[in-house]
Parts: sequence; C-alpha cells; structure tokens
Amino acid sequence: MNPKALQLLENAVVAAPVNVSRLKGERELFMRTIQHLIQPIRVWVNPDHTVETALVLLRGHRLRGLPVFEGGHVLGIVESEQLLGVPPETPVREVMTTELMVATPQTPLRTVAEWFQRQRQTVMPVMEGDRLVGLITVFDLLAEIGRSYDPMTGLPWSDYLREWSIERLAEGNEITIIFFDLDNFGVFNKRYGHLVGDEVLRRVAQLLLAETDPQTDVVCRWGGDEFAIATLRRREEAGLLAHHLSRQIANIHIPEVDIPIAVSYGYQGGKRTREREQVHYAATVDNLVNLASQECMMMKGLSSRAVQGGQLPLPIQAVIETPPAEKRIKIQSVSYEREGRRAKARVYLQADNRVLEGASEGEAQSQRLIAEATLNALRPLTPPTVQVSLLQVLESTGEAGHAIVSAILLWENGEHRQELVGSALLREDPNRAVAAAVLDALNRPLGRMLDNV
Repeated sequence: MNPKALQLLENAVVAAPVNVSRLKGERELFMRTIQHLIQPIRVWVNPDHTVETALVLLRGHRLRGLPVFEGGHVLGIVESEQLLGVPPETPVREVMTTELMVATPQTPLRTVAEWFQRQRQTVMPVMEGDRLVGLITVFDLLAEIGRSYDPMTGLPWSDYLREWSIERLAEGNEITIIFFDLDNFGVFNKRYGHLVGDEVLRRVAQLLLAETDPQTDVVCRWGGDEFAIATLRRREEAGLLAHHLSRQIANIHIPEVDIPIAVSYGYQGGKRTREREQVHYAATVDNLVNLASQECMMMKGLSSRAVQGGQLPLPIQAVIETPPAEKRIKIQSVSYEREGRRAKARVYLQADNRVLEGASEGEAQSQRLIAEATLNALRPLTPPTVQVSLLQVLESTGEAGHAIVSAILLWENGEHRQELVGSALLREDPNRAVAAAVLDALNRPLGRMLDNV
C-alpha cells in the first residue's frame, strides 16, 4: 500500500465540502463513472497459488495488484507491498485482503475514491456480471479528481457538463442550459473578505445540488461566480426551475452578512421539434451555453433592483420578436382606452381560423389589464378543469439596454399548481408586447390546447 498516494486521495476527497448524504436523495457528488479509467487485466491468481507466483505476475505485467479469482468469484486482492518479506512458498490465501469492494464499469468515481480512502487500499477489481474486466487503482483517480472537480465547492467543472450534454444529445434527448451569475459578488470579497466570498459560493453550490434532480440535471461551477445546469427538462420547466432557484438563493443567510445574495440567469434549449441529422453536438452545446450566458447578461442588474422593490426578477425566457406560441396564435390587435381613473383593454387573437376576443376593465393599469384581456381571450381554449390567473407583470431593462416585459401566471389544474413565466421585448408597441409575454408564458400549454381543439 502506498501511504503517500492514499494521503493525496484523502486530501482530494475531503476538499469537497458538500456532504452529499445530507442532500436530497442519496445523490453521488461525482457523477462520472470509472469506465474510462479501467486497466484491462488478463492475469490473476487463485487462493492456492504461492506468493512467488504472484510476485512474478505482478512484476512481469507491471501491475500494482492482482485479483484472487476462483469459481467465477473474486475472493480477494493481493498487492505487491503485502508480499514483501513473506516466504515465497506461502499460499496467496494467507496474505490476500478479503475486505474489498468489487466495482463495475458504471460505479461512480466518488464511490471508489471514498472506499480507497476508508479501507487504506490502492487497488480494486472491476467486474461486469461474472466477467473480470480489469482493475482500478488509486493512482488512476488522482488526476481525474483534480481535473474534473472544483475542490472548494465540490461541483464538477464545465468539461463534465459539456460531455454529459453531448452524450444526451447523441442519445436523441433534448437539453436545456441554465446559466447563473451571482450579482455584485465582488462586494462580498471587498467588504467581508475572501473567506466569506468562498462561503457564499459553497452555499450556492449546496443549494443547486439539493434542489436539482440527478436523474435529469447536472450542476457545474463554470468559473468565478458563475454556475451552470444542463437539464433534460423542457424550456418552460427549466425556466420555472431557474426562477425557483433564484428565490432559494435569495433566502441564503450568512451570519453577520447584511448584503442579500442575488443571482441573474438565462436559459436556452429544449425546443427541438424533429431529430437532428449529422449535427455537431459539441457546437450545439457551446451555442446553447453562449445564448444562455448572453440572456443572463441581459438580466444582470435586475436582481438587486427587484429585491429593493420587494420582488424577485422573473425568468427571461428566450426574448424574441415573435414567441413560439404566437406562431399558432396570432395577435391581431390590442387596444387600451382610459377614462379618468378607469380603463378598458381589449385583445383580439387568431387561433388557426378562429378569432378570439378578450376584454378587461378596472383601474388604469395598462399592463395588467392587457394581460388579463389576453387571458380572457384564451378562455375558450382552456380546459374546464384548468384555471389560469395573472400574478404579476414586470417591466425591466437589461445591461444591454433592452427593455423587457415579463408576465408570471399561475396554472391550476386540480391540486397541481405551477408558475408559468414569459417575456417579450418592448418595441414600438408596448401593449402588444404585454400580450406577447402572456402567450410566451403559455407556449407549451397553448400548443396542447390547440391540438385538442
């Protein structure tokens, strides 16, 4: 056994402060498996072989350990250091280590690393069914752990997110990328010191891990104060997740720190309608990351202002001239008439060959009345069991100078409740933009409604 190697491994594992057993489920922090690190092996010993035979095989094949194999089962492991000074004629069964874990190619790196650390051993056999496929050693793990994971937060770096995303696309799945950037992070370091800044990053990392699902999501530290999530969730679901995470991050409290922790985010993807053919998956992933980060920058600066006003910012979904829902539901016209302190809004939509009309009147609040009129126009398409209500309309401006209007709706179907959010750029006709934001929030539900009409 090599104490130096085990100490290095212990430092690498302990450096990751996230205690995964306390997070949701029993999520493995290191999601990458050992499959690509396995050393193929074609030799082994049985319990009756001598120490002399084992040493010859170890030296001849330049191996660090040998599995003790008999009757289709691995009974133990022998390492070269165990055999030093042992009489050559001694049977292997008298010196082999029997307390061992047998890995499979799909065993996570973290599981193997923690076992090596706990058992103070350096070699593990790898089986696939009844077949011995190779060995994994502590030395194989050291470079991998150092390369792929941030020791401060315990999250993987961006290379793992990219590899995972490319694999999912190649399998025919759709992915969405969510990009996060902490607001005013430099203030934490300047006012409270880097130790507090590091603690902020660790707490955000823990929250992102705890609030995501390892079956569908991968979280990484992108660099600096940036994080990213790759997910199999569709666009609207990813937007809701991002919105939820931003609220949870805002609730993080660090003693003696009076600056609120806020985050900006953007997300892209999850909209494919047909299978890709001969697509460069890596380029697709990079493009989604770039678009999500650009959208995040548009949102940058909104968080602090929204918190000061008592409201958190809404997700900015792919802000475009014509939201996807509007491809099937057209906005014909939007009118807003005010008389004193009262006003009335009227919206006309076209769904295929059908004209839909909605109106709303009340106190002179143009954005709210137009949003409600848009929802009223959509009522004929809404199933009787579904109730859609307006929670808020928010107008904001990103760093790039883009004026944006966002609508947040509450979708209720029996006991199922969820928030739907949508955004649109404010152009020459701000009233039309409000209606477009409502349609953007209802993009997927509206598609299902029209399919059932």
